Amino acid sequence: MAVALLTSVPALADVGSASTLTATGVATTATTITLVTGDQAVVTARPGQQTSYAMRPVAGGAGAFESYDDASGDHYAVPVVAMPYLGKGLDLSLFDVTRLAQEASADNVVSSDNQRISVDLSFAPGATPTGPAGVTLTSVDGSAAQGYLTASSGTAFTAALRRQIGADVAAGRQPGATPLFDGVTSMSLAGAPDGGTTVSPQYALNILQINATGMSGRPTGAYLSLYNTDSFTRENVSVNVVNGVARVAVPAGNYGLYGVFYDYNTQGQLAALRQFSLSDFTVSATGTTTVPLDETTASSQFSVATPRPATQDIVMTDYFRRDATGATSSMLLSLWGSTPLYTNAQPAARVGAIHDVIQWGAEAPSASDGYRYDVAYGSDDVPADQAHVEKASTLATVQEHFAIDPAANNSYSGSLLNGFVDSYNNAGGDSLISPWNGQRWPADVTDYLGTGDGGTWAQMASSPANVWQYGDPLTFASGRSYTVDWNHGPLKPELAQHTGYQFCFACAAGSNLTVILDPAVDSEPTHVGFYSFVSVPENFTLYADGQQVFNSTYQDGVELQGAPTTPTTYRTVYDTDLSGNSKFSQSTKTHTDLTFRYTPQTGGSSALPAADYCFGESGSTPCQILPALTLGYQLTSDNNNTSDQLIQSMRLDVGHVSYDGAGSHSRITSANVSVSYDGGTTWKPTLVVGLNGTYEVVWPNPVSKRGTSPAIKVTATDAAGGSITQTITNAYTIAAPKS
Repeated sequence: MAVALLTSVPALADVGSASTLTATGVATTATTITLVTGDQAVVTARPGQQTSYAMRPVAGGAGAFESYDDASGDHYAVPVVAMPYLGKGLDLSLFDVTRLAQEASADNVVSSDNQRISVDLSFAPGATPTGPAGVTLTSVDGSAAQGYLTASSGTAFTAALRRQIGADVAAGRQPGATPLFDGVTSMSLAGAPDGGTTVSPQYALNILQINATGMSGRPTGAYLSLYNTDSFTRENVSVNVVNGVARVAVPAGNYGLYGVFYDYNTQGQLAALRQFSLSDFTVSATGTTTVPLDETTASSQFSVATPRPATQDIVMTDYFRRDATGATSSMLLSLWGSTPLYTNAQPAARVGAIHDVIQWGAEAPSASDGYRYDVAYGSDDVPADQAHVEKASTLATVQEHFAIDPAANNSYSGSLLNGFVDSYNNAGGDSLISPWNGQRWPADVTDYLGTGDGGTWAQMASSPANVWQYGDPLTFASGRSYTVDWNHGPLKPELAQHTGYQFCFACAAGSNLTVILDPAVDSEPTHVGFYSFVSVPENFTLYADGQQVFNSTYQDGVELQGAPTTPTTYRTVYDTDLSGNSKFSQSTKTHTDLTFRYTPQTGGSSALPAADYCFGESGSTPCQILPALTLGYQLTSDNNNTSDQLIQSMRLDVGHVSYDGAGSHSRITSANVSVSYDGGTTWKPTLVVGLNGTYEVVWPNPVSKRGTSPAIKVTATDAAGGSITQTITNAYTIAAPKS
């Protein structure tokens, strides 16, 4: 969660105590960090939610990563090109995404292009310290040195790794058998702990020896997750198998493991990935327990046959392991390109549970074909048969429409990310992945979504102008058709009508109260949106019974602690201003004035569903959804948010923030819309027809105003005294005259 502003004000008069109300500003943040290999990760922190990580492989797209969280909560993403040297020169700290993001934030890095990755290096005795490819040395002290890499120099470092791996393969050696180049014996993130901390075991320890053999029958390397399935608190670690052997001291008991073998070609590129797991084995309380891993047993090739021609561009495996206490851990593998994936068959777990999901994506032969496939298959074992056949009757057909501000650079690609959602991955999280070459905008694309893992998907789209839209998890039924609009304007600050597992952006729990408006929501009622890597002048103010309790120029929401527990009228005023940014010609200014009266209660129709959560929630303090109004616009316009109609039409939906239908159901008592053709100096009323929150609105697009962008203003009220007024400058564009 991004927390940037704390203010304290005296308690409001109706609280009836001497307590202090504390207001904490919250906002969504996105940080792009670069790994030493040149690959990048976008780290997104949203209020109240787990941090998400989206990987961007280095140019060319032939990349793969193992991703996981360690016991401390740090997130790691290890590129496969580094795997042969992990623990044999390259330290795991180089791939600590959490720490890299913290350092980028502390250094106020605006762009990953100017981020320096500082490293510590050690050299072999007698070697003259020289910066390896891509590394600039800044100081040398004997056999130790310090240096750095950048986003561009990391590609040179990766190229050197690939050359060395390829040379090992060509010579019949295990990849990584040749020592790291230029006399380097170790390279780690600058200041990383040396791992020399002494720990006191809480259990009697016994030796587990893992012997790994490759496709040739010779010893090979592997990077594994090792789980004590009686309880992860006893053992849940990463194990690096070097030269075919790993020995680790662990408590006796029941175990499982998961890892991946990597096959490389003579160019140092991936030739195949082989997922290997063992559902159950036992570590003896006496002597040494030896577990053999044979890469040749990972021989079941994963494949998907599709109704229309398509070529694999994404594979992602997410292996979930649950222990006997119900705790869950996972290892994620993300792969871009057409590299084949193989698995070894395994039964369901005897102790705890496993859940193995393979997500696969494929692109049409040509972008002009306008379709792709995204499917996922989940099972509580690892099936021997990994050949899948999809038919029109097993797929959902989703028409994806990508709209763009005309001022954005249309030659640049955005992205559409898909991620499976099931009971092990209920918010989508890190399963969101997109093709490395992105998605062209504007465009209309048919995405055939699979239903093999239940058919529930989370989606996210990022436009070329860095407007990000997150969709709630939705279940798509096989054989049915759907339409999803992305970035369809006018974009505006909004609360949403959510479905599925959620953190509540407008809730109260006892004396905790949260109001957060996403600043750039499109026309879909289950989307939330924000500007990423774009500086947006904004101002968010919250009043309670007329008294200002929070004001910030760089936050889009607030959490109150010590809020009144008696009926209180809240008003929030939120302004955004993009008029100084040449990449935006629409929704350049917004003004939102929202008022609602909250009466604390427990239960009822406004109780937040038990699966969701909010700030301040506890077993004795449940969450209540605030009765705040929402506005949904369905403006008739094209994928440039431009209209050529003489009479403009728009559907207006007025409702309340809700979560799976829970929330205020107060009757909507009025809705009015006006339009301005002179930037808000004068306003003209429109024709609004409808009732109970659903309206059709029409107004003229004068011929004299072609090529300009009108403003719209909407006001609405409900029977409970709630109101909302929203003004959007340059809401859409009237098409210019045809030449």
